[in-house]
Amino acid sequence: MKEIIARTDNPVLREICPEYRIRVLRTHEADSNAIALVLFHPTIWEMMEEERIAAEHGIVLVAVVEEFRHILYEALFPAAFILDDGDVLTPEILRNKSRKEIRFTEKEKRTLQELPYGLCSKELAVRLGVTERSVRRMKESLMRKTGLVSTSQLMIYALFLSRISNHSSSHSVDTV
Repeated sequence: MKEIIARTDNPVLREICPEYRIRVLRTHEADSNAIALVLFHPTIWEMMEEERIAAEHGIVLVAVVEEFRHILYEALFPAAFILDDGDVLTPEILRNKSRKEIRFTEKEKRTLQELPYGLCSKELAVRLGVTERSVRRMKESLMRKTGLVSTSQLMIYALFLSRISNHSSSHSVDTV
């Protein structure tokens, strides 16, 4: 039987992973014998750390999140499996995951770099040297490409990308 590791012994763990043996490892470690690391309601920063650990050990990262966070976490962590509360993790889901690659234009990259400053569209337009309407269209394009549904989510996404590019040369805005 394949093994899954988790950071907490959540009562629903056996319900969502019925076909796997489960082992709880509370510290930030992983075991290469496991096929997945399951997290329950992780913060974005926990996901970043656990994503690094999972990649080092060649295991899949699975996060169970509240429904309203699903889209944001999917956009931020395209290599991870993001499940809504109540979903079941099956071998078919693990086999069929394909990495989503998002390509941004130069204008979109520049807009993403400026979004974390929290500027309104008018201020952002001045900073980018474009019209306010262009900024609104650019945000719509970015939301369409990332699957995000609000400007707030887009700002979090942009902030996340800026943190990664400031702390790691292995991540970049054009290959999220």
